[in-house]
Amino acid sequence: MSKQNSQITLDRQHIYIIPTKAGFGLVLALAIMLLGSMNYNNSMGYALTFLLASMALVSILHTHRNLLGLRIELGKVAPVFLGELAQFQLWLDNRGKAARYNLVWQRQQSKQSEIVMDIAADKRVSLIIPVRTKQRGRLFLGRVSVYSEFPLGLFHAWSNIVLDASTLVYPQPLGHRNLPLGQLLENTGEGSPHDSGGDDFIGYRDYKEGDSPRHIDWKAVARGQAWMIKQFGGLSSASVWLTWDDVSMLNNVEAALSQLCLWILLADSQGAEYGLKIPNCTIQPSSGEIHRELCLKSLALYGDNN
Repeated sequence: MSKQNSQITLDRQHIYIIPTKAGFGLVLALAIMLLGSMNYNNSMGYALTFLLASMALVSILHTHRNLLGLRIELGKVAPVFLGELAQFQLWLDNRGKAARYNLVWQRQQSKQSEIVMDIAADKRVSLIIPVRTKQRGRLFLGRVSVYSEFPLGLFHAWSNIVLDASTLVYPQPLGHRNLPLGQLLENTGEGSPHDSGGDDFIGYRDYKEGDSPRHIDWKAVARGQAWMIKQFGGLSSASVWLTWDDVSMLNNVEAALSQLCLWILLADSQGAEYGLKIPNCTIQPSSGEIHRELCLKSLALYGDNN
C-alpha cells in the first residue's frame, strides 16, 4: 500500500483474500465430484468438475482486481460539538477502465453499519463515514476496512486503511445564557446592564420581582417557558472576558467548559469582542470566525498534554 500524506493506493501486497463459507463449500463439492468421476471413470463428471474449478479460479482474479489500484484521499472534516456526528469525508478515485462493485466500508473501532457502494469506471466519488462523538478533544478516524466478495461471493478480499484524519470535538454548549456582565462593567465602565440605554441584546437572566414588564420575554412565557428578562447594554462595542473564575462554582471541569462554550457562541452571535482566560491559556478579546474557532479549540484541548 503506497501512502503519500493523506492519500493511499491499494496495491497487491496489502490486499488479502480468503475463501468464504460458500467458497469452502464449493471446494468440498468439487473434491467429491472429482472422486466420483475417478471412481466411475465418468468423462462428463471430469468436464463439469474442471469447468466449475476454472470459474472459481477466474473469480479470484475478479475479486482481487475489484480492490487493486483504488486510490483513497482524505477530504474535508469539520469540527463538531460533543454529541454530534463527525463526518469524515474520503474521496475514492477509480482511474481504471472497469467499474468496481459492492465495495463494503466500515470503521473498525465502531459497530456502525456498513456502507456499500459501487464506483463507475474512471470516476471519483465521495464517501462519508459518520463517527459518533463520546468525549471532547481530538477525534481520529482510525482504521477503516474495505472488502468485496464480488462477483460470485466465493472469495473475500479486504484491505485495512489508515489515514492521518482527525477533527476537533468541542464541549457541548450547555448552561445558563447569562453572560458574565461583571467582566463587561470592569472593562468598559458602562452603566448598569439592566438599564435600557443600549440597543444590543446581550442575553437573558431570571425574572426578579420588580423587573420592568417591558423587558420580559413574553414570547417565551406564552410558550409555557420560565419567565426571563431580556438584557441590553451595547455589547457590540464592549470587550467581555470569559474566565475560569466565572465557572469555578460548578465544581466540574466538563460542565465549566460547556458553560464557557455556550458563552462564546452567544457573544459571537451578538457581535461582541470577547476574550478567554482558562488555566495555561489566555486569548485576548477579539471577534469573528477565526477568533471563535481559536477559543473553541482551546476548550476542546483543555487538559490535553499532547
